[in-house]
Amino acid sequence: MSNTLNNQTVEWKDINWRKLERVAFKLQKRIFQASERGDVKAVRKLQKTLIRSWSAKCIAVRRVTQDNQGSAAR
Repeated sequence: MSNTLNNQTVEWKDINWRKLERVAFKLQKRIFQASERGDVKAVRKLQKTLIRSWSAKCIAVRRVTQDNQGSAAR
């Protein structure tokens, strides 16, 4: 069984943002550590994992919709 939410609706207000940010940060940290080791294969695998992660997708949507509201294009 996978850890993904298959066709489940999650309310925006019910999302634990701190947890999502922690999960994404841990993946970013692992990517950095692998790059410091020079492990290109691990870096690519971890980058793919980060891009496909639900946490990263939610954070990206939040940044675009909420955090960037003050900087409208002119």
